Amino acid sequence: MNPVRAQATIFARSVWLQYVALFQWATVRGYVGYKVLLPVAQILFFVEFGVYATGRQNALYFALGNALQLTANAGIFGVIATVANERQFGTLPMLLGSPANRLITFLSRASVNVIDGVLTVAVGLVLTAVFFHLDISHANNSLLALCILVISITTAGLGLLFGSLGLIMRDAIVVANIVYYAMLVFCGINFPVSRLPEPLQVIAYSMPLTRGVEAAREAAAGASFGQVAGLLAGEVAVGVVYAFLGYLVFRLFEGYARRDGLQDAY
Repeated sequence: MNPVRAQATIFARSVWLQYVALFQWATVRGYVGYKVLLPVAQILFFVEFGVYATGRQNALYFALGNALQLTANAGIFGVIATVANERQFGTLPMLLGSPANRLITFLSRASVNVIDGVLTVAVGLVLTAVFFHLDISHANNSLLALCILVISITTAGLGLLFGSLGLIMRDAIVVANIVYYAMLVFCGINFPVSRLPEPLQVIAYSMPLTRGVEAAREAAAGASFGQVAGLLAGEVAVGVVYAFLGYLVFRLFEGYARRDGLQDAY
C-alpha cells in the first residue's frame, strides 16, 4: 500500500475510534443539554448583559465573541476526555506499544473535537441570530466559516497540550477550567484586547482565540481574506506551537514509560 494512503487510513481509523469512544455512549438528551443548551445559555447571558450595558446595536459583537469561545469547550475538554477514557479503559499501554505513527495518532485525538466545536459555534450563532434578530447580511460568510474552523483547530491544539499533561496530572482538568474561563477575560470575547494593560495584552496574544476572534469580527463586517490573512496566520501559528508542545510532552512521557517499564502507570 502507498505509504501516504496507509497513514491516511490509520488517521481515519483513529478518528473513528475517537468518535466511538467519546460520543457513542452519549444519549441525545445528554448531548443536547451539554453541547447545545449550556453553550447557548452562556451566549444569551453575555449578549443580554452586553446589550444592557452598551445597547442593542452591539449584540453581534457579544454573540460572535462568546460563540467562538465555545470552541475551547470542545477543543480543550474533549481532548482531555479522550485521555481520561484511555486511562480508564486501559487502552493507553496498547497505544504506546503499537507501531503506528505517533504524530498521526496524536493529531487524530483532536479531529472529532474540531468538528464538534464548529457545530457548536454554528448552532449558537444561528439561535442567537434568531433570538436577537442579528443582521449579518454584510458578512463574508465563507471567510467567517474559515475563521470558525481555524479557531476550532487552534483551541484543539491547546487541548492536545492539556491532554498530554493529563497523562500524569490528575488535576489537569482543573487547570484547563481556569484557562477556559481566563479566555473570557484575555481573548477579546466581551471587550477589545486593547483595553487590557500592555503586559496582559502579551498574554492575550499568546493564547488561541484572540487573533481568530478579531479576524471573525472583521469577516462579519464584510472584510476580505487579504485583510485578515495576517490574523489567521498568527492564530494558526499559536495553535501549532501548543500542539507541538503537547506532542513533545507526550513523547517525553512515552520515553520515560518505555525506559522505566511504566507503561501501565499511565
